[in-house]
Amino acid sequence: MRVGIISPNYFAEETGNAVTVRRIERHLRALGCEVKVFATDRVAGEQLQAAVKEFAPDILHAFHAYHGGRVACALAKALGVPYLVTFTGTDIYKALCDQRNMELHGALRGASRLVAFHGCIRHRLAEHMPTLEERTAIIPQGVDLPDDYSPLPPAEEQAFTFLLPAGLRPVKNVLFPLEPLAALYADHPQVRLLLAGPVLDKDYAAQVMEALERYPFARYLGVVGHDRMGDLYRRVDVVLNSSLSEGGMANTVLEAMAYAKPLLVADIEGNRSVVKENVTGLLYRDAGDLVAKAGKLAANARLREKLGNNGRAQVRDHYSPDKEAASYLTLYRDILQKN
Repeated sequence: MRVGIISPNYFAEETGNAVTVRRIERHLRALGCEVKVFATDRVAGEQLQAAVKEFAPDILHAFHAYHGGRVACALAKALGVPYLVTFTGTDIYKALCDQRNMELHGALRGASRLVAFHGCIRHRLAEHMPTLEERTAIIPQGVDLPDDYSPLPPAEEQAFTFLLPAGLRPVKNVLFPLEPLAALYADHPQVRLLLAGPVLDKDYAAQVMEALERYPFARYLGVVGHDRMGDLYRRVDVVLNSSLSEGGMANTVLEAMAYAKPLLVADIEGNRSVVKENVTGLLYRDAGDLVAKAGKLAANARLREKLGNNGRAQVRDHYSPDKEAASYLTLYRDILQKN
């Protein structure tokens, strides 16, 4: 089967969309598919259409309903092939709710099938477009389980380190943990916060850099290549997620679980779909809750170990990348059989 993937951020390798697409691309190839990714941030218009036509896909698979879905809709019409769309986060939480929603409706209604990572995303879609709920499949994100997840020595001796892996843009809300963790740092000077991720919004990134000057315990590492993230996870004590919304499950949350790291995450539905309170992590509702639970994790090594081990077991049992790719392949076959 020839699968053409339409991806908005394929070459920004550290973004969530790129991590997802590269993983699915790799595992689809292992199942015997011929896969080619068309990155809409590198090629567009007639050039894109010519490249897709030359590849002659049996099916098009778009990631992000707005940035990928609209492109796939136009290409599918021009080439006479079916397409499907996977929701990735800001499409369902933002584009479907703002001035872009009418453009989005056409792309979604034209798709043979839609895919959400979790039922909460399908439910949110149904609130806006109830007729599409039945056409929306649930395929959880996968994550590769590392063989070696043993801790490495911290970069700074005696430090207790929180890691916040996220692109610098407003939806990731990376400014929020600074003040609460500063309160914890005042009582526990061994506390550190590391931020890692690409600049995706220059104005927001400038605010982050300015804020970091006021918090000596926090440091921005810049872009950390995905192939180096494993060593970073192994050197830290707790992994944070402070997002305002997530598309059902964040890659960084699943990766932290794969490395048996305890999680402290914002209490949003995208995180609740993966993180169970006091089982695989802790969820915070506000700044006071974040301080209290961060302190609890810093003081209780047994709790950290329990949460980390439970998280790794959950990833092993429920978030297999092989199963993820096989589910997509089954869906492709179903679509092609009906077209």
